[in-house]
Amino acid sequence: MVIEKNEVKARRFKETLDVMVIEGNGANAAILEKADIKKADMLIAVTQVDEVNIIACMLAKQYDVPITVCRIRNSGYADDTSVLTPGQLGIDIVINPERIAAMEISKTIHFPDASEVEYFNRGKVMLLGVTIEEEAEITGVPLHKLDLEDEAVVVGISDTGGKFIVPDGSDVIRKGDKIYVLGSARTLKNISSMLHHEKKQFKQVTILGGGLIGLQLARLLEESKQPFNIKLIEKDMERCDYLCRHLNQTLVLQGDATEIAMLKEEDIAHTDVIVAATGDDPSNIVAALLARQFGVKEIVCEVMKPQYVAVYNTLGINALINPRLLAASQILRLTRREEVVALSLLQDEKAEVVEVVLPESSKVANSKIADAHFPKGMVIGSIVRNGEVFVPDGETVLLPEDHLVIFAMRKISTTLDRFFAPAAARENREYYRNKVVKND
Repeated sequence: MVIEKNEVKARRFKETLDVMVIEGNGANAAILEKADIKKADMLIAVTQVDEVNIIACMLAKQYDVPITVCRIRNSGYADDTSVLTPGQLGIDIVINPERIAAMEISKTIHFPDASEVEYFNRGKVMLLGVTIEEEAEITGVPLHKLDLEDEAVVVGISDTGGKFIVPDGSDVIRKGDKIYVLGSARTLKNISSMLHHEKKQFKQVTILGGGLIGLQLARLLEESKQPFNIKLIEKDMERCDYLCRHLNQTLVLQGDATEIAMLKEEDIAHTDVIVAATGDDPSNIVAALLARQFGVKEIVCEVMKPQYVAVYNTLGINALINPRLLAASQILRLTRREEVVALSLLQDEKAEVVEVVLPESSKVANSKIADAHFPKGMVIGSIVRNGEVFVPDGETVLLPEDHLVIFAMRKISTTLDRFFAPAAARENREYYRNKVVKND
């Protein structure tokens, strides 16, 4: 069921999609009742206006809709420190397309060689798969001697011969190994330099465009412990003033990113990565073309309209980011949701990563990990408890409602329900296949 206020768009939906379409304002109780809101399992409010989306979610909760998803661009509404938190506004899950896009670009900058990056627990936990192609700080040292901080752990190693193991503290990473690191997203970004040879690291970052994506990206890079030198070029003087007040370590410059003189003056040829996020596809294309002419090797572009993708591809752009498609992908994943499980299969390995919210009636609830007798080939890589991420050890007690991120060999993963499923579910179903974690 789709509710659309715009008559032209509503007609197009009716003609092109196999869905029922109602013309009207989704923040109107009468329209929601016409859409049979009382029987809905989920409401997804993704209009261009934050306030409309919020009111729609608030109304949906009055009709006892279990899950509400709200697109919010204004961070003041989405912050748990706000006067009214998302929960108090009737919002279960906040979708911020610009922040999602900024996180995707940040991932490219922090981990240029990563072949796999997966997020869990709404972005708090990250799984990183990267091949150590050259000697790096992490090679040649037993794992127990590596300084990975308290929120990261190497959970898998695939050597050059194709052998895959869940390592212990005595194992050593060597050149050519593909490793899987699990931990808090913040920590993995902080230690990213350990995973690459120095010549592979990005240090000079230039962001073209000071809109929501540019601002969010600059903030993410500032929060990292990596020594990025960040420049942000924005055309509008008033916006530059705003950026200067809200960024601490970013050099904000007023100018047109599509002008050759401006790019020459800022020595664009010596930047490691250019991010074109002006909010305008033609401007991004021109900026990317100029950056390529100046010899910039890594170029990331925001794409607003899919029809421009072919143009970007002919320019040899390294990465294309479409905020709308990223948000749609995240929402689509939520629609497959059931009670407790998220599942990611690794591309090349016979292993998977499972996220589970530990039920009170599970076999291992309130037990120490050392006493749970988990099978070899399985490790709890991270626990999210009360919003905090940590790597457990044998003395850690597993508590009900903990979010556990579990790395397991495929032959082991089929037995996980013996340990983590609720008592009523353990005997009757394969509990951990093709489901998405409960977002609370």
